[in-house]
Amino acid sequence: MRNSMLTTMKLTLTIMLALAVMVETADAACVLKMGYRTNENVPLIAEAPDNSGLYYDLYKIAAEKIGCTLEVVRKTKRSIEYNLETGEIDFYPGFNFTEERSENVYYIINGLPGGNVGISLMDLPEVTDLNQLKGKTMLMDLGGANHLEGIGGVYQSRIPEMSLDKAIDLIRGKKGHFYIYNRSSVEYYLKKNKITDIQIHPDCCGGNEPLYLAFSMKSKHFGQAPNSGYNKFKPLDIKNVPIIVTPDSVAGKLEKALKELEKSGVTTKLYNKYYH
Repeated sequence: MRNSMLTTMKLTLTIMLALAVMVETADAACVLKMGYRTNENVPLIAEAPDNSGLYYDLYKIAAEKIGCTLEVVRKTKRSIEYNLETGEIDFYPGFNFTEERSENVYYIINGLPGGNVGISLMDLPEVTDLNQLKGKTMLMDLGGANHLEGIGGVYQSRIPEMSLDKAIDLIRGKKGHFYIYNRSSVEYYLKKNKITDIQIHPDCCGGNEPLYLAFSMKSKHFGQAPNSGYNKFKPLDIKNVPIIVTPDSVAGKLEKALKELEKSGVTTKLYNKYYH
């Protein structure tokens, strides 16, 4: 009888220990939730529920590199932004900086190339300085940014509801010589449509600029510390913010992993797979 009771107690203790280990393992499991709106932004991400694209490939590798799994949440843009504020979603894969947004999210370089490039017909010499366009006509969106501020001798043609395909048609029709647009959009459009009579001027307009993901400050995976380099007398910008991410947090480890992927060339290979 006594042996039977001891056996039962040992079995009970074994089960309790096993359950404790299972609970501890479940708590320790790291799941990174990436949020994005439901519509497509090819080749970055397909239309929901299909999450395939450059964003998924890049962040899945980065998450696994730090021992996490990637989960993608697709909702309306407004819902995604709200969930970022509350921490229900950990990060948004590509986000532009605004002061209002910086109250709720922390910006981390994702390693993808950004910035603007110029396009023209093949016979225009490579443009590395917009002053080289004197006597030429630059196409611009009506009400859009003035890329020629401080530059004289270059004509402007302001077009309402300008788009990349419209700009290419105008350049082909000799209605303009040059157009400035987002780097990745230009590269993908030329590849997708097999365009060979239009060239890219990669160094005309500020060169490569970093792109950022936005990590929720309310996420359980985010840790923060005061930013010793913050200057409260200067305007807030993507570098001048009151806090920094702590390196031992999951967000900090993700930042490190993305830097390593960029440095090793993995990010460039993924980018070229979709854009070149």
